[in-house]
Amino acid sequence: MSDYICPICAKRFPRELLVFLDHAETHIIEVIKRKHPEWVTRDGLCPPCVEHFRKSFGKPIDASEALT
Repeated sequence: MSDYICPICAKRFPRELLVFLDHAETHIIEVIKRKHPEWVTRDGLCPPCVEHFRKSFGKPIDASEALT
């Protein structure tokens, strides 16, 4: 399986670490889209980017959200 390149930070990660945000995180999705208008939710994010955006809302990253 090929590596995943995060569309936000352009860092390479194993695809199994890819994280998708769900509808409940609409506020985080809106912030990401304001800062990165080219990003679409189906592209997912790498764990460090998710953690960065969640920290701004005080919510820790949940490793169980990583999808294979």
